[in-house]
Amino acid sequence: MSPSDRIPVSWSRILGSLAVAVLLEQLPWTGWALALRPDFVLVGLLFWALYQPTRIGLGIAFALGLVADFQDGAVFGQYAIGYTIGVYLLQSLRLRLLQFDPLRQAAQVFPILLGVHLVVLLIGWLAINPPTGLEILLVAPSSAVLWFLVAGFLRLWHGKSLRDGA
Repeated sequence: MSPSDRIPVSWSRILGSLAVAVLLEQLPWTGWALALRPDFVLVGLLFWALYQPTRIGLGIAFALGLVADFQDGAVFGQYAIGYTIGVYLLQSLRLRLLQFDPLRQAAQVFPILLGVHLVVLLIGWLAINPPTGLEILLVAPSSAVLWFLVAGFLRLWHGKSLRDGA
């Protein structure tokens, strides 16, 4: 990735997009829409961890996970551990992911998203307040679709084709 390919970004843009993600989580989702709602905070966190790894690391992932814990009323640290593991996995695959187009990136990020939600589910089962069902795993495919849409939009915005490699 050459210096001209980097996304110019400031802290206000990163924090603003993560704040919007937290607000999108607050919308009144019901029924199947609740089960199929993407994890906006996780997708935003992983996106910025991929493109700005020096600014978004494990500490911010843990802090946003604690925000998600408070927001969902989950066990303290349940989402924090999952988000931290997700950022760690993404940063270990960072150079590989940057070579792919948005569709292949979404396919590579899907197991990370599924793994994060499996960790959240496992920690919930081990804690006092287990999740009521496996609906938490339906979030991963919709989050992968959201990843494709966001990455594709940014590639088009920067004047690149969706099919070209990085």
